[in-house]
Amino acid sequence: RVMGIDILNIQPSVISRDLKGKYLCIYGPEKCGKTTFAAQMDKNLILSFEIGTNFLSGVRAQPIEKWVEFKQVLRQLEQPEAKEMYDTITIDTVGEAYTLCEKYICLQNGVQKIGEIPYGGGYAALKSEFETCLRKITMMGYGIICICHSQIKNEDAGDGNIVEHVSPAMPARAADIVNRLVDIIGYINCEWDNKGNCTRTLLTRSTPTILAGSRLPYLSPKIPFGYKELVSAIGDAIEEQAKKDGAVLVDNYSTDTKAEERSYEDIRAEAFELWKALIEQDEENASRVLKKVEMIFGRKMKLSEITEDQKDLFELVCGEMKSLLK
Repeated sequence: RVMGIDILNIQPSVISRDLKGKYLCIYGPEKCGKTTFAAQMDKNLILSFEIGTNFLSGVRAQPIEKWVEFKQVLRQLEQPEAKEMYDTITIDTVGEAYTLCEKYICLQNGVQKIGEIPYGGGYAALKSEFETCLRKITMMGYGIICICHSQIKNEDAGDGNIVEHVSPAMPARAADIVNRLVDIIGYINCEWDNKGNCTRTLLTRSTPTILAGSRLPYLSPKIPFGYKELVSAIGDAIEEQAKKDGAVLVDNYSTDTKAEERSYEDIRAEAFELWKALIEQDEENASRVLKKVEMIFGRKMKLSEITEDQKDLFELVCGEMKSLLK
């Protein structure tokens, strides 16, 4: 039996103690260990919009030079074999990914610059394309790590002093999308002693000069930087949340709550079986079905005219036909 959306059987959400199914933005100075951090995750696919894995052993990394290659990866991630192999997708770096997405929109519209598309249509298309593709990763059940470089902007404090503000290095429109998506924005802070040794910490709460944040209310604001250290800190924060808020915890977490999606051929075959049954039940059902089709598509059309790229609407038609048959 083909499964569809069933709100009567939705189970209450739970929280996992690890990073599986979570969405992170990790940023910091160049060569501070961002990609190495991502490489330490199990079942992680690194999409290298910038090549940063040459000296990392045992990683699964796919270079991405064009946005169409990223879209090819998204299609492959839908396959059950991919979901067995990977839990998390790393985008390294988000800034470069956004640049390739912008080039893709320009290519689609035959222009050199996104602003040349009239009436702000280019920026709207860019936002939609970038946001839809990132959201698709989450809807397929994967976690996401967004890697960014840091950028420093100087601001006059008004008293003659210049204050440095640190934030992820990506365009403001991309930052808006990423900020809404991720659970944690962490900044890698590097402090050097007089012997040249570096201590790295991950900041998860904003300061007056550093952008960071977390949806975990009890996550430590300052964590020794490393994959195991972050997992441990998240585990501690979730344990505290369980004590104070009654959150339900699990060790093995599944984000695959999406309804099963049928092929166009399956939907079409069922539609014509339903049509046959409805006509045998009552010949007047023919006009009733076509009226439902017109309401869904906004124009008159036959079942045979519904194309593969309209299969979601075709699914709605099947639902209406089942209701008529009942």
